[in-house]
Amino acid sequence: LQGISVVVGLVSLLCYLYVIYTMFNNAESVIGIVCLVGACVLGLGVIVAFIYGWIKAWEWEIVPVMGFWSGCMAVQIILAILRVLISG
Repeated sequence: LQGISVVVGLVSLLCYLYVIYTMFNNAESVIGIVCLVGACVLGLGVIVAFIYGWIKAWEWEIVPVMGFWSGCMAVQIILAILRVLISG
């Protein structure tokens, strides 16, 4: 379970970094910086990047990346629930 969680976490991180890269590529530097700095502050930058990424997904043509990222988030939630259930 832990190995799957690590792999899914790495894929999620790569998706996050790609969305940040796309922000800078599309002259959205301010929101990109906010997301990078916000990731260090309670992880809020990741949430902002996720929401903003979906808002701009079709315009920036990153729908597949956002789909992968959403899938990774869903798998991480399921794995967390399984860990709780297994630990009793």
